[in-house]
Amino acid sequence: MSRWLKNLNKEQCEAVQTLEGPLLVLAGAGSGKTRVITHRIAHMMEHSIPGKNILGMTFTNKAAGEMRERLLAMVGREARSVTLSTFHSLGLHILRTEAKRKKRPQPFTIFETGDQLGVLRDITRQRQLDRGYDMGAILARISAWKNDFVEPGNTPHSNDPYDEAAAELYPRYVELMRSYRAVDFDDLICEPARMLERDKACRERWAGLFAHVLVDEYQDTNPAQFRLLTAIAGAHRNLCVVGDDDQSIYGWRGADVRNILRFEQDFPGAKVIYLMTNYRSVGSVLDAANCVIAENADRHPKRLEPARGQGIRVRLAISSDGDHEAAWVAQTIREMYDHGRRKFSDMAILYRSNILAKDLETELRTNRVPYRVLGGTSYYDRKEVKDLVAYLKLAANPRDELSLRRVINNPPRGIGPKTVEQLSEWAEGNSKSLYQALDHAEEIIGAGERRARAVTGFKELIDRTAGGLRRKGNLNAATGKLVQELNLQEEFRKSSESDKVLERRWGFVTDFQDGVDRFCQQSDKPTLREYLGRLALLDMDTPKEAEDSGSEVTLCTLHSSKGLEFPVVFLIGLEEGLLPHDRTLNPQATDAVIGDIAEERRLCYVGMTRAMDELVLTRCKTRVVRGRLQDRAPSRFLEAVPEDSLDVDDLTLQASDDQVTSMMDDLRSKLGW
Repeated sequence: MSRWLKNLNKEQCEAVQTLEGPLLVLAGAGSGKTRVITHRIAHMMEHSIPGKNILGMTFTNKAAGEMRERLLAMVGREARSVTLSTFHSLGLHILRTEAKRKKRPQPFTIFETGDQLGVLRDITRQRQLDRGYDMGAILARISAWKNDFVEPGNTPHSNDPYDEAAAELYPRYVELMRSYRAVDFDDLICEPARMLERDKACRERWAGLFAHVLVDEYQDTNPAQFRLLTAIAGAHRNLCVVGDDDQSIYGWRGADVRNILRFEQDFPGAKVIYLMTNYRSVGSVLDAANCVIAENADRHPKRLEPARGQGIRVRLAISSDGDHEAAWVAQTIREMYDHGRRKFSDMAILYRSNILAKDLETELRTNRVPYRVLGGTSYYDRKEVKDLVAYLKLAANPRDELSLRRVINNPPRGIGPKTVEQLSEWAEGNSKSLYQALDHAEEIIGAGERRARAVTGFKELIDRTAGGLRRKGNLNAATGKLVQELNLQEEFRKSSESDKVLERRWGFVTDFQDGVDRFCQQSDKPTLREYLGRLALLDMDTPKEAEDSGSEVTLCTLHSSKGLEFPVVFLIGLEEGLLPHDRTLNPQATDAVIGDIAEERRLCYVGMTRAMDELVLTRCKTRVVRGRLQDRAPSRFLEAVPEDSLDVDDLTLQASDDQVTSMMDDLRSKLGW
């Protein structure tokens, strides 16, 4: 027997050993899906399938990295021959490889969300359109059309004002992106898919290279990702997808749960294996979660079974209002820690909406409970870092007008909006790029003008930086020289209100330089193009995880909790309007994708199955919503759980003068403290 089959259950073994043809592995929460994927790859390599012919796909760089680390520990250096990639990394690799093969290298910039919004704002300014629209909602519609391969000019008719605005901006958005030689994250999937579909030789080349394809979290794929996969694996059909339709919670960003529901129709003859033994949660948690998810009609019928025993019953705490709920949760966590039952890092508070976090943070501070909030500002979203990245982007691609506009007067060098507008008008009138206009500063602005000299000096700086970056192995040195020429430390000293702020801002810059150095040391190709590609792809990791110090309670939304687990979970706000969310029950004009109750139910299920040992649910009888105290109805998902399977604490029945203290006395008595 293969050594990679040891310590696997019967269903896991079957999934690992099925090496040919389409395979759907329905892996319930906590059922060991990552273990199955890595063992399957190791088993394939043991059976003479070369690592270079294996493609493993996932959604975040973190997940791909963890998978690679596991595989390295299992098979050693041979693991490096396997391609373990995100969809966007693969798309970028295909685009660059094909351009190089055709000897038509086409350098391009990857625009992240902020850049895309900047393009849309530029269009509205140029066309003097109504600026009152939420540009994020416009961009979401354009993204949805792109991933459905709807071309500009062919968008469906709609009377929705946001649909109409997006349809008007879409063609110009595509034109500007091409003129900037830029691609967005949607392009990294859609363009390779189109290329493979229309070019048979190209399709056969990639299908031959990746003769075996594995996909993790298949329930999260969108239409474009599906087409990319089928273009590669459609002929040889050696496609193994692992996922769980009950954990499909990203419909709002384009994921289509139908991809996993109709896998057997898309790939006739597919084998289906259910992994339903849960190694994470106790039986009481799974019983409650199974009751909730069973209410969804359109799903693969399945039920999680515990490997760990029944455990303690799920608790439901009913509070009078949101303040009472937050105070009870904070005091309960403090009590559990003070009595040595749990470490702070064992516990998490999950919620559907960030609106609940404010009161929680206040009460946690009051009770001296340390905490971290997942989903804070990313390091790469810091202004100081984004400015440096923009300089590098501009040096790599002079047509990147957004980066040019960002840094042309940053740090201040006397080039104001009026000067930029003069340069833009000249560029447009002479069919030139804005960067090309910089060479004509004296002609446009006036010979000898201080503004013209500033423009010329800026252009020379970018040219010097670009020249330094073109020299092989010079990325870190050229970046250091750029920081030195910009005199950033002195600029920060002038504009920072305190030494502490100066130290923090300069720290972002030095951390950035350290990151460039690490990249140069670790990469086989430490070029600017590769570095910018890596930075851009980091923006796709969702959620942006915080480092775990090991001594804090975790606060996060249900979406951010996916993939995490905690011994104790408090799932709060189980009320109609919060879970399911009011945006699902009453969609707004800005919503590009309307959610549905089924996905909200899956979100509740995901939250419940994060709990390993203890699950505590809470709801309120009243809550302040938009400044008014409102009566709250229990969530329909909560009502799916049989009441006799819950330990219910109705805190509103406690003495009104000191509700929380009385409740805590009752809790101590129950637990024998």
